Amino acid sequence: MRFNFDLTESNPNSSSRKSLTPKEDTQWVPLQNHPLFASSYEDTAPRSPSNLLAWDGASRFYYWDSNLRCLHRISIRLGDPEPSSVLAASLSKVLQTDAEINFEVNKISINRNGSAMVLSGTNGLCVMYLYGRSFGKDNAIVCRTVSIGSQIYFNESNAIETRRVSWHPYSDTHLGILSSDSVFRLFDLSSDVLKPEQEYYLQPVEPGRSRNAASICPVDFSFGGYHLWDRFSVFLLFSDGSVYILCPIVPFGSVHKWESVLEIYSDAETFGLKSANPVAVNNSNRAISWLEATFPELAHESKEGGLSTLKAHPYAVFDASLCLQGPLRKVHHGGEDEDPAVSVAECEGRAISFLYDLASKDSILVTAWSGGQMQIDALADEIQPVWMVGSPPRLRVNSQDHIIGLAMLCESISGELPVAKLDQPHDNTVWLGHPPPLLRLAIVDLALPRKTESGSYISMFVDPVMPERIYSVHDGGIDSIVLHFLPFTSQSGGKDEMVRTPSVHPVLSTCQKSETAEEWTNRNPPDIISKELLIGPKVVLVPQGSPNLRSVAADSIEGRSTLHQYLNLFHENYVEYAHKVYFELEHHGPRLKRIIDDQHARLGEAQEKLSKVRKKQSGLEDRINNAMHQHNLLEQRLHCLKNLPGAHKKPLSKAEREFKSELDHFTGVELDALRTSIDTLRARLRRFTQSSKGDVANQQMKIGGRNYALDAQISQLKSSIAKLSLLNSENTKKVKLVESVLKNQESSR
Repeated sequence: MRFNFDLTESNPNSSSRKSLTPKEDTQWVPLQNHPLFASSYEDTAPRSPSNLLAWDGASRFYYWDSNLRCLHRISIRLGDPEPSSVLAASLSKVLQTDAEINFEVNKISINRNGSAMVLSGTNGLCVMYLYGRSFGKDNAIVCRTVSIGSQIYFNESNAIETRRVSWHPYSDTHLGILSSDSVFRLFDLSSDVLKPEQEYYLQPVEPGRSRNAASICPVDFSFGGYHLWDRFSVFLLFSDGSVYILCPIVPFGSVHKWESVLEIYSDAETFGLKSANPVAVNNSNRAISWLEATFPELAHESKEGGLSTLKAHPYAVFDASLCLQGPLRKVHHGGEDEDPAVSVAECEGRAISFLYDLASKDSILVTAWSGGQMQIDALADEIQPVWMVGSPPRLRVNSQDHIIGLAMLCESISGELPVAKLDQPHDNTVWLGHPPPLLRLAIVDLALPRKTESGSYISMFVDPVMPERIYSVHDGGIDSIVLHFLPFTSQSGGKDEMVRTPSVHPVLSTCQKSETAEEWTNRNPPDIISKELLIGPKVVLVPQGSPNLRSVAADSIEGRSTLHQYLNLFHENYVEYAHKVYFELEHHGPRLKRIIDDQHARLGEAQEKLSKVRKKQSGLEDRINNAMHQHNLLEQRLHCLKNLPGAHKKPLSKAEREFKSELDHFTGVELDALRTSIDTLRARLRRFTQSSKGDVANQQMKIGGRNYALDAQISQLKSSIAKLSLLNSENTKKVKLVESVLKNQESSR
C-alpha cells in the first residue's frame, strides 16, 4: 500500500508564495533518521513527563521544539517502498505562535480534523490554530494562539492547576479539562475560550465523612467510546484508585450517528419502560426525556431513514443534577464484592493515569499506578444515566433564553450498594441506578526501577488498528500489552474460552545491555550441513550373490557381468554422492564463508577489547585494592557500631510495623492531598471574594436578599477551611505523639 501526499501549501492571498518543501525538490528520509530529531538529542529534556509529538492520522507529523518554542510540521509518506516503512520530508515547516509562550510545554494534542493543537504545561494552557495563518519572517508560519480559561487556571490570585486536558472524541471544538479544584469543565472553543460551556463540581463523598484526602483528589479522566451510553460518559480517576462515572454529558452542537442514538433510545424503551420495577421505569423515563430533548428528531419518530446524523441541542434537567456514580467495585467470578480500597494492597503507590479502551463488545478500564503496576478491568454491566433529584443546576442563558452554559454539583449516592453478582438475573440490575461493577482481568507489573520517591509515571494509549493491544510509555521504554481474553466478546461469539493472562512485550527499552556469545549463538544457530556430506553415504562394495573378481577370468562373460555390476554400484554410490557433495558445497559455500568472515571480524573485535582490558588492568587492580581497603574500614566501623547501646534493640512488632506503614502512607499521600485541598479552597474563596466585591452594588439593586446567601456561602467556606486546618493540626499532633512514644521506647531499651 502506498500513500502519496501533496506537500504544497496553497495561499489564497498570493499565488507567488511557494511551499517551504516543494514537491519536486523534496528528499525523503526514514522518520527515525530525520535531521530534526538528530539535532534534538542535544536538547535538555523537560523535567516533568512530556509528550511533544502529535500525528493528524493522515500525512502530517508535528513536533514541539522546547528550545525554539515553535512547532515543526513534517510531511510523511506511508508504505513506500515497504508496507511498514514511514518516510518523512527532510525539510520541515516551522509554525510559530503569534503570542509569547511563557511556560514550559510538556504535552501537545491535535483535534480530529487537524485544525487546532493544544499546548499544555504545568503553568499554562493555550490552543494554537493551524489554519487561517500568515507567513512571517524566515518563511515561518505565524498561527493564532489563545489562552484557555485564563480567569480560572494559572492565575496569580488562585492556585488551580490542570490535571488532564483532552479533546472530546465527538467534537472538533470541545476541550475537556480536569483541574485540582475537583471540577471537570468542558470548553467550546468556537464560542468562548474564557468561560466553560459545562462545569461539574465533583463531590465523591459527603462533607466531613472522608476517611482520607486521596479519595477526593482527582488525577485523570477519559471519555467513553462508541458503545451505548459509553459515548455520553466521562470516567474519572481519583488518587486512591477509585473510579467514578458521569453520565450523560454531551457537547452542545456535537454530531452523532442516527443509528447509535436510536439504539440507546430503543434500549431504554425495551428494558426500562417495560420493567416491573418502578425505580427502573422512573430512571428510564427520565433518560428518554433527556434523549428527546437533546435530540428532538427522536420525538418526531422520523424512522424512515432520511436522517443519518443528529445534532445535540443544549438541555439540562431543571430539578436534578448528574449523580457521580461510584466508586466502581470489583466483582469476582464467584460473585463476591470487594471494596476498591483493597486495590491499594495489590498495587503500590498512588493512581497516576487512566485509559478507556473499547475492544469489540468489552469496555476496558486501565489504571496505572506509580509503583509500576497496571490494573486492567472490564465493565461487567452497561452504563445508564443517573440523576440526583432535588439538586437543580445553574444555567447561563442568552438574550433569547437559550442555554449557553450550565454548572452542576455532582454527588455520589450515600449508603451501601448491593452486592453485584455475575449470575444474577438481568432484571435485577438494569436501570436501577447502580454503578456497573468491574470484572478484574489482570494486574500487570512492569517491574520498573524505582528512581524517585514519587514513583514512575506511566502514560497509555490504544493501538488504533488492534484495540486489544495497549501501549504503555514509561521511563524504562515502551511496552505492548495484548489482551487475549475479552469476556463479553467471547460470550457473544459463542466461544467458551479459558481465561488467559495478557502478554507483555517490550517494544523499546532505554536500558542498554551487551549480548553474550552464548545468547548470540542461541539466537543465530549455525547452519547444519547434511549428515551425508560430513560422514559420507553407507556403501556396499560387493553385491550380494556375486563371485569374487579374482575367481573369474576378465575376458569371460561372467567376469564382464561382474565388472558391470561393480561399475553400476560405483556409479550409484560414489558418483551420485560426489555430485551431491559438490552441490552441497556450492550451495553452502558462500554462507559458510560469510559465517567465517563474521567470526573473524568478531574475533578481531574481541582481541581489540582484550588489548584495551590489558591496558586498563593496572588501573583496575588499583581500584580493587582501594575497594578492599575501604571494605576493611567499613567492617571496622560496623564492628564498632555493633558495640553501641542501641545496636541490639528489638525489631518492631507487627502492630508497630502496620502503624509505621500507615504513618508513611499518611505522610506521602494524605498530607499532600490535604495541602492541595486547603490551597484550592483558599484560592476559590479569594476568587469568590474578589468577584463578589465588583458586583455587590448591582446585586443590591437587583436582588436585595441574596447578600445573606453569599455571606452564608462565605461562612460555610471559612468553616470548611477551619475544619481542614483543625484536622491537619490534630494529625500533626498525633504524629508528634507517636514519634515521642517511639523515642521513649528506644531510650528505655
